[in-house]
Amino acid sequence: MPEPKQSTPERTRRRRATTVRQRALLDVLGRSDRFRSAQQLHAELRVTETVGIGLTSVYRILHRFAEQQVVQTQRAEDGESLYRLRTSDGHHHYLVCRICGRAEQFTLDPVERYTDHIARQHEYADVTHHLDLYGTCPDCLAGVDGQRGRQE
Repeated sequence: MPEPKQSTPERTRRRRATTVRQRALLDVLGRSDRFRSAQQLHAELRVTETVGIGLTSVYRILHRFAEQQVVQTQRAEDGESLYRLRTSDGHHHYLVCRICGRAEQFTLDPVERYTDHIARQHEYADVTHHLDLYGTCPDCLAGVDGQRGRQE
């Protein structure tokens, strides 16, 4: 029977560093309810945290957080993944600002019912859907209009 692996100091140090990095990323995620890209989160980590963390590690941690349902993920119109801390359970849709990432959560009961109907009609199981709306929020619209007024 093989002996159990002993925890080496190097492995312990790496595990602790990962935990520190995860906590730092959670802190940054907790500062805003907006969806942000891994690059945006990485840039904020570099400015505000004392923990050194590479972009690859940010992606890896975000992937793990998504699997554990710690974060909500969102696809931007260009396909880029965006993240924010999960604030509620259940299925929701979002109205997302293209400029700042602000997201308004909403439910759409007719779509949920129709999805169930289509699944039953075609005898499918475990059917999911993804519906999000994109636009410009009032704050960004005011900023855009304000800049236009100065340029004209």
